Amino acid sequence: MEKRSIPVCLTAGQYEAVRRHAAARGMLDAGQAVEAMLEESRG
Repeated sequence: MEKRSIPVCLTAGQYEAVRRHAAARGMLDAGQAVEAMLEESRG
């Protein structure tokens, strides 16, 4: 996993959706979910 230096801004609702996504997949926190989504979008 590469180190990222650009912050990701989310609304409270978006953050909650990411947090639920992470919890449903056994991830530790929303940050892991964001990283996974970024990797997935890169193809």
